Amino acid sequence: MKTIMKKDMTPTLMGETYLRKATDTSPQRYRYGVFKCQYCGKEFEAQLQSIKSRNTISCGCQRAEMLYLHNTQSRTHGLSQNKFFNRWYSMLERCNNPKNISYTNYGGRGIRVCSEWLDPRNFITWCESTHPNVKGVTLDRIDNDKGYSPENCRWADATTQATNQRKMKNNKSGYVGIYYYKKYNTWGANIRINKILKQIGSFKTKEEAIQARDNYIIENNLPHKLSILNTGL
Repeated sequence: MKTIMKKDMTPTLMGETYLRKATDTSPQRYRYGVFKCQYCGKEFEAQLQSIKSRNTISCGCQRAEMLYLHNTQSRTHGLSQNKFFNRWYSMLERCNNPKNISYTNYGGRGIRVCSEWLDPRNFITWCESTHPNVKGVTLDRIDNDKGYSPENCRWADATTQATNQRKMKNNKSGYVGIYYYKKYNTWGANIRINKILKQIGSFKTKEEAIQARDNYIIENNLPHKLSILNTGL
């Protein structure tokens, strides 16, 4: 049977250690160093002895994560049966838990949950008072670059969310739905309607692709945002 070796998560010393007083008035000196956290990559200062004794195992991100999980459990007592509870829990996980599969697209890029909604009771109260009671709608952020708050959230169907989508990471054009096909030296335009991706066509220049996508939106009376109007092109 193959033995699986666990990665050593001990913080890594960056450079040399140095002596420093515990306080400005203390005569005692302790050996410090700058270490790299093996959990999140952040550099931090710590006593060498604290690292050796494993009293310090990270920059603090692991302690923060445990505190987050503890506080989550204490705040959710008696609420887990509410139909909006899972929405609240998933929202916090995406924004606060680096181990969550969606963290990179949320907490990893600065998306946070407002202080009011850290309490599930406030979030559930907002949901119960605003939900349209129809199927097919989910919680949607109006501005994709801002966090979760009553002012920036609404209930939206798939089409509305598609019109509000941000550029994907692999999009180098600067415009939603516009892509460069290096193999053919052309620019492509597409649009998502009711979760179905529609290929509009291929064009010689980026400007032609942008114009074609905007024309398609206008001609079909779609709710999607126009690229030209949004960028001043």
